[in-house]
Amino acid sequence: MTHAMLKGSNVPLKATTVRAVVRWTPGQGVPDVDASALLLGLDGRVRSDEDFVFYNQPRHPSGKARWLGKKRVTEGLTDTIQTDLA
Repeated sequence: MTHAMLKGSNVPLKATTVRAVVRWTPGQGVPDVDASALLLGLDGRVRSDEDFVFYNQPRHPSGKARWLGKKRVTEGLTDTIQTDLA
């Protein structure tokens, strides 16, 4: 299932695995994009720096979130994060 999301939007999830792909077209004056994930505890807060997943820390110690990296595709560039919600 694919959802195109606008800034500030929400999408209800029924899946146990979610892959978030950010896609953009590079060009002069277009900033680079980095996908990242913040894992939250039951209190809705990040517990430590380990709960931040991005290019410099591509895997959460639990294995529940991974940064899959940037790729060049026909439409431009993508950056991807995958999470296991189970």
